[in-house]
Amino acid sequence: MTRGAASRLLHRLRHTRIENKGLKALSLALAILLYFVSQQPITDMRVAGVPIEYRGLSRGVEIGGDTEKTVSMRLTGPRNVVRSLTPNHLLAIADLSNKEPGEKIVQLRPDESFLPDNVKVVQIEPSSIRIKLEPTATKVVKVEAQFIGKLSEGREIYRVKLDPGEVEIRGPQSLVNKIDRVITETVNMEGRQSSFQAPVEVEVSQDSLRVNSQNPIKLTVEIGEERETRRFADVPVRWPDKDSNDRLLTKTVEVEVFGPKSALDKTRPEDLRVEIDTAGLPPNLTSVIPKIQLPANIEVRNIIPREVKVKR
Repeated sequence: MTRGAASRLLHRLRHTRIENKGLKALSLALAILLYFVSQQPITDMRVAGVPIEYRGLSRGVEIGGDTEKTVSMRLTGPRNVVRSLTPNHLLAIADLSNKEPGEKIVQLRPDESFLPDNVKVVQIEPSSIRIKLEPTATKVVKVEAQFIGKLSEGREIYRVKLDPGEVEIRGPQSLVNKIDRVITETVNMEGRQSSFQAPVEVEVSQDSLRVNSQNPIKLTVEIGEERETRRFADVPVRWPDKDSNDRLLTKTVEVEVFGPKSALDKTRPEDLRVEIDTAGLPPNLTSVIPKIQLPANIEVRNIIPREVKVKR
C-alpha cells in the first residue's frame, strides 16, 4: 500500500461513526470483569447451613419423624465469588421420586441452577440422609380454644363454643395416630367484660401435619358476672299432693346453689321452693328426690340429703 493510500484509510477510520456505543461499552466492561474474575486465585470454602429441599414425594406418602434441614457444602471457584456466597445462595436436593413407605437412604445433590459460573460443589456433608416415609393418614379431632390474659375484675367465662368443634387433620400415619386434639391460635382476653365472637385459625404441633379446612373456626365466648357458691340451710320441703295419712319425715334440706354474686346476694331461703311429687309413685315408696325452683341465673349444685324420707 502506498503512503497516500494509507493516509486516506487512516482518515476514513477517524471519521467513521461508531454505532451502538452503549452496548459496545457494556460488552467491553463485561469482558474486562470476566477477565479479572478468571484471573482470581481458585479457593476452597466450606459453607454450613445450606437448606435441603425434598422433591418428588409420591401421592399418599409422607415424610415421618424429624428430618435433616441443612447440610454443609465444600465449594471451589474464584476466591471473591466463593467468599460472597451464603447458605441462602445454595440448595441441596433430596429426590424422593418413586420411593415407597419405609426407611430410606437418599443421596443428596446440589441444585446447580443456584451456582454461579465457575463455582463447583466438591462435597456435600453428609452426602446422604436417612429418612422415614409413611402412608398418609387422616383423623377427625377435637378443637380447643387457647386463651391468654385476664378478664376485667369481677367477670368470668361462662361458656366457650367453637363452630365447628372438630376438624380433620392429615399427615404421616404415626403422627396422626398420636393426636387427639388441636388448639386454636391464642385469643387475648385481657380486660374483656362482655361476650364476643371471633374467627380463629387452628394450630398444629408438627409442621408435617395439616388441617383439611380452609375456613376459619367461629369462636363464641360468653362472659358474665363472676359466680360463687352459697349454701342455704333449713329450707322447708313442701308436699302439695300430700294425703291426710301421709307423713313427711324430712322437714328441711340444705341447698347448695351457684350463680352470679349479685343474684345470690338478693336470694333468701324462702326464694328456694323445694317440693316433692308422689303422684303415680308406688304407695310403699319411702324416699323421693325433691325438685327445686330457683331464681333466674342460679343453678343447684347439691341437696343434702339427696332424697326426702316419707311415710305413706
